[in-house]
Amino acid sequence: MSSDRTRQLVEIIGLSKDMLTKARDHEWQRVAELEVARKTLVMRCFQLPTEEQDVAEVAAAIKEILRLNHDVSEIGRQHQDALVKEIRTGNIGRTASAAYLNCAP
Repeated sequence: MSSDRTRQLVEIIGLSKDMLTKARDHEWQRVAELEVARKTLVMRCFQLPTEEQDVAEVAAAIKEILRLNHDVSEIGRQHQDALVKEIRTGNIGRTASAAYLNCAP
């Protein structure tokens, strides 16, 4: 495989790992910024077709990238679920308070 493509794949995996780290820290703005940089690099990396002798190595890199991306997405989904629960709990509390205040003499 060309050294350029190897370097790009290593960099894409590195950006994906950084995204996972930032997702674990709930730094979603930084995750989005890294995703933009990664997408640009992916587009450059795959402008040319993969040579037959490089298919296995490229496939392994893609699997790793997809695994990391899945992990980032899963953390995002869990965080979103937690926020929804938090909002619902807050809304229930406000509804209960309003009902109590409406019943108070």
